[in-house]
Amino acid sequence: MYRSSPQIDVVRRFYAARGDVGIIRSVVAEDAQWDVTEGFPKGGVYQGLDSILGDFFGFLADFREFGCVGEEFYEDGDQVIVLGRYTGVTAAGAAVTSRFAHFFTLAGGRITRLRQTSDTLPLARALGDRQLAAGSPQPDA
Repeated sequence: MYRSSPQIDVVRRFYAARGDVGIIRSVVAEDAQWDVTEGFPKGGVYQGLDSILGDFFGFLADFREFGCVGEEFYEDGDQVIVLGRYTGVTAAGAAVTSRFAHFFTLAGGRITRLRQTSDTLPLARALGDRQLAAGSPQPDA
């Protein structure tokens, strides 16, 4: 079943951007916050669209191809929850698929917050992160 609402449509435009910075800037607020699961490449909290684009999205350099496909969309007021999958091919040629849940908050027709959680094990294995793939704790930076 295809779900649609003004909030879901904004999130769908974000996914459809596929890296197009102009589209991303049109749907994500300048002061947005990205909270990315620890263990995901470049996991952490990013404040502001410039940090999201310049710092977090830097993880894409480790991939030849990377896609984010929303499969199920649910909306409750200003919240949109998306279940989906990441697919990609690393720079070394390893194929990867990983499930995710994205929890978006919107205001004024733009995304103001993303809380992301995903299955990081397939990504760690594909990227050759032996310590994370084995489930060992990461050393403090």
